[in-house]
Amino acid sequence: MRQLHVCVVLLALMSGRARAGEVDVQHWHNLFAQGRLVLPGATSSSSTSPALFYLEVQPRLSVLQTKPERVLFRAALGWEIAKGLSLWGGVGAIPVFEAPFWSAGEVRLWQQLMFVDRLGPLQLVSRARLEERAFEGAGDPSLRLRVMMRGVWDLPVGDGDWALVAFDEGFVGVAGPVERLGFDQNRLFVGVLHRFAPWLSVEGGYLWVQVGDPAATTSRTLHTALLQTTVTLL
Repeated sequence: MRQLHVCVVLLALMSGRARAGEVDVQHWHNLFAQGRLVLPGATSSSSTSPALFYLEVQPRLSVLQTKPERVLFRAALGWEIAKGLSLWGGVGAIPVFEAPFWSAGEVRLWQQLMFVDRLGPLQLVSRARLEERAFEGAGDPSLRLRVMMRGVWDLPVGDGDWALVAFDEGFVGVAGPVERLGFDQNRLFVGVLHRFAPWLSVEGGYLWVQVGDPAATTSRTLHTALLQTTVTLL
């Protein structure tokens, strides 16, 4: 997983090329369900099944413009190929609000490799995702690579229900139309997580997003309040 760490650093450095531009304040709420599946004919319980799934809905509200900018819908199936290591394939739809209507926006297919490890109270997640993106009214599809490192540090308070969370994720266009190549964006998050039950957790905090263009002549900065609700079905 060291290669993933290097990619995150490189993508973050690439984000520094972009100059200051538009600034927006947003609220993102990620509703997330995940778990394991029992395959037809399998005799094992869901808690030991290598088959995984997740469903996600993420509305994004632009506070300054007082309108929903977009809503993300994602679904995926995965397979745990080794302890903590899983391979995923998914689909996403991202309609965009253009007053007074919603447009089809973007549809994407994606594949990802994810590794989860624990070092005492610290959980580390490395994720590399490749997205094939198709846009309404656009010609050729494009490919985007995104690499994330996430850490969750359990706090020595209560019954271990509280944790600090941080992640950094870099995005870069690797194939497709020239206007979608190169640095795409970088996201940096810090926040707090609370586990209300073994199957329910909520985390919230500040997400800084820098969105750039391939020529790195402009950028868009988002100051975002991120709230994520996760339901885990074992």
